[in-house]
This record gives sequence, C-alpha cells and structure tokens, in this order.
Amino acid sequence: MIRAILLILVLSIQINAQYDKKMIDKIGEQLLNEIEIFGNEFPEYTVKGKWLLRAEVNWFAGFPGGSLWQIFHITGDSTYYNLALKEADKLIPYQNLDNTHDLGFIFIPTCVEAYKVSGIEKYRDVSIQASRMLLKRFNKNGKFIRAWGKLGTPKKAGLMIIDTMMNLELLFWAYQQTNDIEFYNIAVQHAETTMKEIVREDYSSYHVIEFDVETGEVLKKRTKQGFSDTSTWARGQAWGIYGFAKTYFYTHDEKYLDVSKKMAKYFIAHLPKDHVPYWDLTLSGNDVVRDASAGAIAASGMYILSSIIEDKKEKKYFSSLAEKIVSSLNDSYLFTNSKRAMEEGILLHTVYNHNADKGVDESYPCGDFYYIEALRKYDQSQ
Repeated sequence: MIRAILLILVLSIQINAQYDKKMIDKIGEQLLNEIEIFGNEFPEYTVKGKWLLRAEVNWFAGFPGGSLWQIFHITGDSTYYNLALKEADKLIPYQNLDNTHDLGFIFIPTCVEAYKVSGIEKYRDVSIQASRMLLKRFNKNGKFIRAWGKLGTPKKAGLMIIDTMMNLELLFWAYQQTNDIEFYNIAVQHAETTMKEIVREDYSSYHVIEFDVETGEVLKKRTKQGFSDTSTWARGQAWGIYGFAKTYFYTHDEKYLDVSKKMAKYFIAHLPKDHVPYWDLTLSGNDVVRDASAGAIAASGMYILSSIIEDKKEKKYFSSLAEKIVSSLNDSYLFTNSKRAMEEGILLHTVYNHNADKGVDESYPCGDFYYIEALRKYDQSQ
C-alpha cells in the first residue's frame, strides 16, 4: 500500500507536460461516465452511441479497468487508481474461466496491471491461476491453444485464431513470476504454429485455422470476422503486429521481430490517406466501413516495435507511422467529433463484428483501451 501511495504522489507531481490536458480531461471524464454506466455489468458495444451491457464476463471485461490504469499513468489522479482496483476486483471470480482463450485480454490490463502498480498479492495470484487455465487449452497434437469452447467439449476444439497471439503475454508473465517453464514453452509453441499456419507468404494473415484435434493436421484455413477466407481482417493483422512484437520482447528471438515488422509493413501498405484502416485490409472505397480500433491496436504495436528495434531508421519509420495513426484518431475519430445526440464510448468508427452486424461504426471497450494505450505512447514520444 505504501508503494502505491508513493507512486500516486510521484505521478501526480511529474505528469508528462506533452499531453493535451484538455483532451485528456475530456477522455477521462468520458471514461468515468462509462464506468458509472457499466456498474456491476460488463459492456459489449454501443448501439446508436448507447452502451449494450451484459451480466457475464466476456473478452472485453478487462478493458474498462485497463483504460483506467492508462489514464492513471497519464494523470496520476488517484480517482482512476481506486476505480481500477475495483474493476480488477470484479474479475477475481472469473480466474477459473474455462470456455475461452481470452484470459490475457481479461487479466493483463486489469489484475496483472493492478499487481504491478499496487503490489497487492491477490492480483498476482488471480492472474497466475488464469494463466494455468490458459495452459489447459493447449492441444499437444497441433501445438496450438484452443480459441473457443468449454474445456472437455468437442465443439470448436480444433480452432485456433490469430487473436490468441495477444494472450500469450499472460503466459510469459506467469513464467517470469513462477519460473515454471511450461508457461514459456507453450507460449512459444503457439507462436510457432501461428507463424507457420496463419501468417501467409506476403505477411498478410488468416483469421481461423481448423485442426484435426487427434492428428494435429490442418483441415481448413478460414475467417470468422474478415471479408473472406483469403482476405486480411484488419484487426487480426493488428493482433499479429502487436502479438509478435511482444513475443520478441519476452523471448529475444529475432524471427518474431521480423514477422512483426513485415506484418506491420503490410498493414501500412494498405492504409488509406488518413491512416485509419478499412475493417478488412483487402477492401477499399468510400462506402467501406473503417475500423479505428484496428488502427489503435496496430499503432500501439508499432510503438512496441520502435522501442525494441535498434536500427534508428527503422525505429523512426514505425514510430512515425504510429504517430500518424494516433494523430488521425485524435483529429477525427473521438466522441468529441460526433454529430449524434448520444455517444457513451470514446473511440468512434470501430467495428466489433462486421459479419454479425454487431458494433459496426460504433464504439466498444477494446477500441477505447488500445486507443488510450496508444495515446499514452504517442504523447511520450513527442
């Protein structure tokens, strides 16, 4: 607790002078409004600007708390600190969740961060237990972490997706905490399978790989959220950029850095003039919906790249592209620019699931979180 109080005092005094305080204040106020709206429930996405809520946890559940931590790091305001701990507490009952790979999305932004900032042991314990549940989803035959479906059930047992690259960080973190090499080995094996089966020769990506669970044979490569099986879903490509950069960070294996860089270059090559991607990178045109959340994720991933690349020219290349994306989001994709009567989200013009017609040209917690995370990195780089 003493550690947490000291951190609050230091941060409250040493706020980064580069931040646009008026904009940060508006974003912070909107985030506090979101937290009040959510209450004891969990958000999904907005419908005509108004949040749709649910009683049970989903993969978005960690992002509101994660957004609070990001704003706390920017401002040093203890209001965000205290609310972020409460959001982490909401997730403690879900540490044994056994129906999804999204344990990283749920626990890294909230409970892992709560432990890093506060030093309170219960958040470490909860996060390690969630990591152990993620281990149980590993298929030894195909060397992949099962994406969807309850453990012990056959439905969806053979499916892996590019999104899981983002959840590997939970395993790498657990290895650092426990020295249990199984966490590290399974994370690396899944990354290897992703690199082999999901990343194409031109460094675009598939969304879903279907395996025979008994033999490990690849049966089909397809999509769930992209335009087609052979197109490149923008958010999936962004997951790859970010996820492989993080994998390099923990392993120091150059091949993961190389894949991340090349996936980023593919993403950049398919951006429109304002640097905010279409929901699928294969598409273009004035009538194609943008996905600002994919832009925010990719920008945050590019900032990771720029922080770990040694070559000064490459470092500047990726940081400058990330800056262009975030600058465009700041100028044209925030709730402050909306012409609708109601906007309860923060980052507008995002796409949760285009094919299911859910959260299309709306806001959702993933977009809010990765935008604020990228904004924090953006202002630190100015």
